[in-house]
Amino acid sequence: MAGELVEFEEGTIGIALNLESNNVVVLMGDGFMIQEGISIKAIGKIAQILVSEAYLGCFINALAKPIDGRGMFFSENKIYYLK
Repeated sequence: MAGELVEFEEGTIGIALNLESNNVVVLMGDGFMIQEGISIKAIGKIAQILVSEAYLGCFINALAKPIDGRGMFFSENKIYYLK
């Protein structure tokens, strides 16, 4: 399914943009260890993030992980699907 999260053998997460013969995946990590022929599996989830007021003032990456050095926090409110 387009928009589904996939995981490469070495752990990098990506988002499948289409599932036709010419597949395209957007990497959500550095992908330094990805090589031709590496296995990939569908995680079974659509790209989404949990949001709450805890995110206010925080810098996060594409996977909603904090990148501002303030550590992890927990969100308990709404789920928004990325489109």
